Amino acid sequence: MVHADFVVRGGRIYTLDPANPRAEALAAWRGRILAVGRAEEIEGLIGPGTRVLDARGATVLPGFHDAHCHILLFGLSLVEVNLREATRISEVVEAVAAHARKIPPGRWIRGGGYNENKLAERRHPTRYDLDPVSPHHPVWLSHISGHMGVANSLALERAGITRETPDPPGGHIVRDERGEPTGLLQETAQELIKRILPPYSLEEVKAALAAAGRRMAAEGITAAQDAWAGWIAPEEFRAYQEAVAEGLLPQRAWLLVDVERLRVQDERFDFAFGLHTGFGDDRLRLGAIKIFIDGSLIGRTAALRQPYADPPGVFGMLVQDPRGLVERVRRAHASGWQVAMHAIGDRAIEAALDAIEEVMGPEAARFRPRIEHCGVVPPDLLQRLRRLRPVVVTQPRFLYELGEGFRAALGEERMAWTYPLASLREVPLALSSDRPVVDGAPLRGLQAALTRRTREGWALVPQEALTLEEALRAYTVGAAYAAFAEKELGTLEPGKWADLVVLGADPFETDPEALETIPIYATVVGGQVVYEGR
Repeated sequence: MVHADFVVRGGRIYTLDPANPRAEALAAWRGRILAVGRAEEIEGLIGPGTRVLDARGATVLPGFHDAHCHILLFGLSLVEVNLREATRISEVVEAVAAHARKIPPGRWIRGGGYNENKLAERRHPTRYDLDPVSPHHPVWLSHISGHMGVANSLALERAGITRETPDPPGGHIVRDERGEPTGLLQETAQELIKRILPPYSLEEVKAALAAAGRRMAAEGITAAQDAWAGWIAPEEFRAYQEAVAEGLLPQRAWLLVDVERLRVQDERFDFAFGLHTGFGDDRLRLGAIKIFIDGSLIGRTAALRQPYADPPGVFGMLVQDPRGLVERVRRAHASGWQVAMHAIGDRAIEAALDAIEEVMGPEAARFRPRIEHCGVVPPDLLQRLRRLRPVVVTQPRFLYELGEGFRAALGEERMAWTYPLASLREVPLALSSDRPVVDGAPLRGLQAALTRRTREGWALVPQEALTLEEALRAYTVGAAYAAFAEKELGTLEPGKWADLVVLGADPFETDPEALETIPIYATVVGGQVVYEGR
């Protein structure tokens, strides 16, 4: 008789398996679920070496799966200058000053997470703000969106950026009334700084991944997809491989490869002798190719059909030429890669759908092309989404943290089309966070999907809210589907990996406005407890 390695019992188990939705206990062997059912059925599988987790009346769900986040960037945000909570320019400046006091002159100060919409001054920091506290340290601070950042004068000098430097294709060097760079670099202009930043070491990257892994485990996350991998550190993939092997990153991880880092051979993208989406094992795999089409709404760089409400006359920008985008999608498709396209504005979503339809035709859904974010979706694009059925990977937490910025950028009329959820019921849907852009705790994402309430307290198109079961499925089954992993993850049923979370309250009996207050009691990956919170 086979004895289980791991058993969880004594709780309410929601399996999300339509054939067996509720259970009292679950047993796993060698990382996979052996049986799910009544307590007495599982009792016989307990042997002398079985790890038994007593849920003590708590609620058990499939582990949360973040289908679009930035694992390494999040980890770095935990160890570098973190500006997510800054409310004034002076707080940004003081954070830089504090870091400058701790490191030798000449060393780079890196950080980010600021959001000018949350700053009292309602503007970006500039080099003129940063220079007085960092005359001997080059500084680079990324915007919360990741689509722009601010450099001080020493950093601009090291990068050779002057008033004569032209804007690069797909980017913009913001200048003051005298024509001098302010330090703000948008979209591809960021590369002028990033290319001279000293590379992160292998150990620094592993330490950041470990920090991210600990935080995600404490939030019930058992799987995550890094939605822009391969551009941060020279040995980034090696760091992931070693971090997983050494137990530093306990989550299952998918790496969505930055298209800009792939070379072309024989009209195909070549990645290590033809490797493509799906290569790897149950803990670390290659995901899709990541292609950026536009920028961000709060940064006014997302590509819109009609101009922004504020400032008027601005349409954002496409960072990919539409014909060039089609060729990239064609090349990726021919090379065996799934495609994940960052498209927030309606003009960018239209370009993504055009490319999908031209390259993949009526069978597009079979290849699961992904549209990441899918922010502004007018009725005609919604109909195309329902017809072509790409996977939409979106972020409900944006509504809470960035909703007021969306309204200022778009005006009232377009808010009815902004980050829809309920309207996407006929489209494969995966929920995610995009952390560190916003808070990545899944319970906070679920709360936003159900309430669509902003930080300021107003409801953003409440008729687009999901039910709790819909949102849970999108954060588990839908996320697994987005990664071609639905046969292994997403529900608690025999044969799948024993990835689960134990919650301190039943979300189905909790006020939607209070979902984020539910404590995480335990997180389990492959039958191994990777976090215990009580």
